[in-house]
Amino acid sequence: MIDRKRAWKRGLRAVGALVAAATGLSWSTVAEAGLLSPSITIRERVDFVVTLSDDQDYTVVGRLSMKLGGACGLFEDRTLQVLLHGGTYDHEYWDGPPINGEQYSYADYMTERCYAVLALDMLGAGASSAPPGDLVDLAESASALEQVLAQVRCAGPFWDPLFDKIALVGHSMGTITSVYALGTYGPIADALVATGWAHAPRIIPIDPEAFAEPLQQPYVVIPPPVRELLFYYPPTSDPDVIAYDNANMVSGLPRGLMLDVLDMMTALAIGDPDGIHALSRVDQVEVPVLSQLGQYDILASADVAAQEAAFYSSSPDVTVEVLPDIGHDLNLHLNREVGWAQIDAWLAATLGD
Repeated sequence: MIDRKRAWKRGLRAVGALVAAATGLSWSTVAEAGLLSPSITIRERVDFVVTLSDDQDYTVVGRLSMKLGGACGLFEDRTLQVLLHGGTYDHEYWDGPPINGEQYSYADYMTERCYAVLALDMLGAGASSAPPGDLVDLAESASALEQVLAQVRCAGPFWDPLFDKIALVGHSMGTITSVYALGTYGPIADALVATGWAHAPRIIPIDPEAFAEPLQQPYVVIPPPVRELLFYYPPTSDPDVIAYDNANMVSGLPRGLMLDVLDMMTALAIGDPDGIHALSRVDQVEVPVLSQLGQYDILASADVAAQEAAFYSSSPDVTVEVLPDIGHDLNLHLNREVGWAQIDAWLAATLGD
């Protein structure tokens, strides 16, 4: 069991780094610089230490971005979006670079709208620690997420003046992890945006044997042609984005997580609601939910949109939206901002401005 006193001290250190970044300017400096009217953008790396079931400490790295001053105000309460990427990605799924004149950064989009954004590298991805691949399953990933949010919450008065509410925003594996964490630990966030995954029964057109060779390694790597097939809808995709993705955004997926997802895919295929609930804990999520499904998503078919809300049976409010003409990687298509605007509007209506 995690030592909560130790976690509290970690939380003060980790969150203190965020607050120091956000509030490091004194009031006199702010006034002298005229920053109450123009805005400045804060971008900081923040490290959270978590303990897994092997009783070893690991680091989860997050990237904080937020605006101070201008229309966003200086110390007004704001919603913090905690972003969880999908499998084979890291935080850059949420913070892609400009390509051919298009802006692919969800983090920048939401920062401009006065949210604070914390994009995490989940364990095994990006700059975060890479524990043994078989250790990092869904339960361990959810535990790590709960510890990160506990460190955020436990900072008390150092955090509260800046971040009023927390929304988990997941994509694919990030959605699966967020759902499992909320179903296991209760309302550790105030709302959930679940993109790129559905819990309603369906057959995902992937032969499990296709993963036989990748699963020989503790961190699963999916070949670029397969990623392109699974993640993109060609009519609304830029080939240069796909090329950049495969050259720069690929991260290994812990084998433990991959095996849990394959078990979930089996439960979905045979239409086993009890198995789906047991593996995902979706029926125990107690916060408002926005689910976004891409019309041409192979992995999270929009065909089950009408059935999806019922699986969040403990949520007080569930909204399911189908995004037209888009594939699995919602953030990396040309029409991505339709979904982004929808998330902004839903969070404002659900959690307040």
